[in-house]
Amino acid sequence: MIALTICSLAMLGLLVTSSSDRNDASDRESPTAAKTLALTDHDPILIDGNAGFTNESGVVWGSGTASDPYIIADWNISAFPYNGIAILHSDVHFIIRNCHICDGSTVYVGIYLWDCSNGTLYGNNCSDNMNGISLQSSSNNTLSNNNCSLNIEWGIYLVSSSNNTLSNNDCSSNGYDGNMLDSSSNFNTLVSNRGFWNVYNGIDIVSSRDNILVSNNWSSNGYDGAYIGYSTNNTLDSNNCSSNNRWGIQMGYSSGNVMLRNQLCDNMGPGMYIHSTSSSNIVFNNTFIGNNGAGSTYDSSHVQAYDVGTSNWWNNTEGYGNYWSDWTTPDVVIPYGIVDVPYDIAGSAGAKDYFPLTTPQAPIPEFGMMPFMVMILLTAVVLTIGARRRKTD
Repeated sequence: MIALTICSLAMLGLLVTSSSDRNDASDRESPTAAKTLALTDHDPILIDGNAGFTNESGVVWGSGTASDPYIIADWNISAFPYNGIAILHSDVHFIIRNCHICDGSTVYVGIYLWDCSNGTLYGNNCSDNMNGISLQSSSNNTLSNNNCSLNIEWGIYLVSSSNNTLSNNDCSSNGYDGNMLDSSSNFNTLVSNRGFWNVYNGIDIVSSRDNILVSNNWSSNGYDGAYIGYSTNNTLDSNNCSSNNRWGIQMGYSSGNVMLRNQLCDNMGPGMYIHSTSSSNIVFNNTFIGNNGAGSTYDSSHVQAYDVGTSNWWNNTEGYGNYWSDWTTPDVVIPYGIVDVPYDIAGSAGAKDYFPLTTPQAPIPEFGMMPFMVMILLTAVVLTIGARRRKTD
């Protein structure tokens, strides 16, 4: 019983984000090129339609099924005078892995998918191109562990695409932004991607909705960690948007977005800036430390957040706000852990965080202890059923 309960609690630990060192040097290493040993030179690859997957076009294995996908692997490609690998109008299963694609300059893309689904892009190095990877009108693709750094414009660019998963990609030191979601909606999921030292933003989210962005690190960029424009109903959870040259997160013409458990620390301007054109966004359980020169004591000239929008919420309805490094006392009135005096958000909106937290990374308010109790009860039920079956046998 105890062992099963411990396992259940460990599984639920996935719901809780532990605090991380916002100055962790391991997260700030310069992007490095993927290994290119044992790669074979190949001309740019163009596949148009399912029938285009042939050995002559660069396929080294597979039949295009889910259990036996086409594989394009271990090529060294110069993306000039064409895109390095371009796949169009395809719905068979394919994998592009361990390819080194560079030299696309200001015109050509490392890997380009248009009207494609069921693709997996894994462990490729797409650097020194116009964009590292571009998806247009494509869905249900997976991009993971790719190096899309040092490109002229974007590291990974999605336009009019949905239900794609991006994880553990490095999109640093690009000429525009690390990631771009442009008119891309319906559950694109970005998890644990990196975006440092981009000229503009770690990520740009424009005219996009219903996307989920979790545990990404968009820090030390020229402008913002994350820019959200003309976008609705996106969730930003447990991302690090720190040490950016302007704002941690900026929103304009956007509504209904939820931002929780994000680290917004040491940005040159406010950790979050909500423009007058934005409304009904929810901001809670985030950590604001040292933004815009804010120190350990409150200084109205050094604001941690700025809101000139309409009806934005800086706490949730369960009584949890955000942690503000310059507003941690007094806390003498029950419930403890909540500062007794609301935190004033700078800007003409007159917004307040009515439940500022005394410590960062509070328990997840929308779950509280309920999942733990449910899992314990479920474990007890399983054990009881098992015991009864053994007696019957």
